Amino acid sequence: MTILETLVVFVGIPLLIYVLIGVCTLLPGRGKKRTRYRPGQTWEYPAQWWAGDEPVVAAGAAEARGANGGGAHGSW
Repeated sequence: MTILETLVVFVGIPLLIYVLIGVCTLLPGRGKKRTRYRPGQTWEYPAQWWAGDEPVVAAGAAEARGANGGGAHGSW
């Protein structure tokens, strides 16, 4: 292998890959125009709850300790 072939394999190909990834990530929208939310604008979408639609009710510490049994004392 000549030095030119070595440079192409170890420098040219990785550089080409980096440039290709950079071009793909920097293309402005790739043809899709979406309206973006800007601070101060009204929010026109319904609320999104990621924890589900049922509220989670946690038991108090005393109730949970008596119901579960065991614990650090080992009185199961």
